[in-house]
Amino acid sequence: MNTILKVVVGSRLHGLHNEKSDYDYRGIFMHPLKEKLSPFKNLKNTQWIEGDVDNTAYELTEFCKYATKGNPTILEILWSNMVIESSSIADELKANRHKFLNSKAIFEAHKGYAHNQYNKMNLFEPDDRTPKFAVAYIRALSQAKQLLATGEFSPQILPEDKDFLLEVKHNFNTSLVPELSRRFSQSQIDLANVWSEHHDKFEPDYEWIEDFIYRVYKEK
Repeated sequence: MNTILKVVVGSRLHGLHNEKSDYDYRGIFMHPLKEKLSPFKNLKNTQWIEGDVDNTAYELTEFCKYATKGNPTILEILWSNMVIESSSIADELKANRHKFLNSKAIFEAHKGYAHNQYNKMNLFEPDDRTPKFAVAYIRALSQAKQLLATGEFSPQILPEDKDFLLEVKHNFNTSLVPELSRRFSQSQIDLANVWSEHHDKFEPDYEWIEDFIYRVYKEK
């Protein structure tokens, strides 16, 4: 496995960590071209290690496909500004990250991700993971709004949300539920408004992506 990019994600990237927070990493790797083309190899396109340190990596071609689908956890790799390991291939990929954006896919994928977080949380009888899911809900819709409007997003939580989400993440109690519910509703309204204005702003440049993949594997 040839790692071309490894970045920090999770609470330490978002600025919501404390001294007890885990380290979460995601990255991109490439299989050797000979193995990738072999009819006798059964290659894995995802590698992961879970524990005190979570480390997930995606094979380049699979990564590019997911990126055009608006996958929030994939796109965050391209926007993370906490880089642990990089390469000239990753530098070119990040410099052209806007070529992967797909307005409709971003809207649907981030809404779907937020919906999954909502289904996992129990605001009125919370468990230890409820704060994590509540924060992820707001963060995902915030990033979607930024992407749709500008083609960029801040991996760090925006100042207007940070203090409240730090309280949710580390001192959650049911007294925060009314404000959380209000922010959930407002985030949905704001996203719908941004979508109505920018729904056709971005389409993936499939030709560039295919040429990029072909070239870097051939040169590698």
